[in-house]
Amino acid sequence: MKNISLCLVVFPLLIISCTADSVDTSDNSTDSKVNSKKLEKSARLVENLPPENPANVYDLAGKLHNDILDTYLAGNYQYNTISQISQQIEAIAVMNNDLALLNFATNVPVNLEEIQAIVNNPEAELDEAIVNSSMTNAAKGSLSTFMNAALLWENEEYGTIYQSIVSYESSVMTNSQFSSEDKRIILTTSSIARYSLYYSKERKDKDWETSVGNRVGGASGALDQSLTAIKMALITGISQNNLVTD
Repeated sequence: MKNISLCLVVFPLLIISCTADSVDTSDNSTDSKVNSKKLEKSARLVENLPPENPANVYDLAGKLHNDILDTYLAGNYQYNTISQISQQIEAIAVMNNDLALLNFATNVPVNLEEIQAIVNNPEAELDEAIVNSSMTNAAKGSLSTFMNAALLWENEEYGTIYQSIVSYESSVMTNSQFSSEDKRIILTTSSIARYSLYYSKERKDKDWETSVGNRVGGASGALDQSLTAIKMALITGISQNNLVTD
């Protein structure tokens, strides 16, 4: 009788235990599915992010970069020298009505020798340009770090890149150590990088792959003015994509 009684006690406990395990497993499975769906939805939202960052007052520089690039690629030009590419970019740029919103002093032609040097050795030209610039030391270090970080983004999803750049831009805008000119240079550079990477990764245009030269051209040009940054980024990037020389 004792054995029977023990069996009668243990058996219900086993049933309860198994039932509880089943419920827990079911709950965990449900939670897992819910979390998975949330992550998928979040990933889709990030992947569908547009390149804009309205908080960056120099966001227009990146937009104009892509607008002018659109027009250039639509023309299906087959130029094989930096000089020819530069002339076409200049012609397209002056026809863009939004250009005046950049508040640049004058439309100065770009330095073709500087562009050729960037095409040949972008990293060295960037280092030299930043060191010799009028930026504060803190801003020089910040821009150098940003440009080096951009080298690691080639294989990242655009959503991840976008969040990184926007976060960086926010830190620049609130940095009291940077002068207004420091911020203009850095935020113009980051805007062009953000839009250019979007063009390459999200639009997946076979005629455009963002390059180190494109970003360096933008940074070097930004040391002068925002319009120069746009033109130098485009001319250098197109030249590297087409593997042309002057």
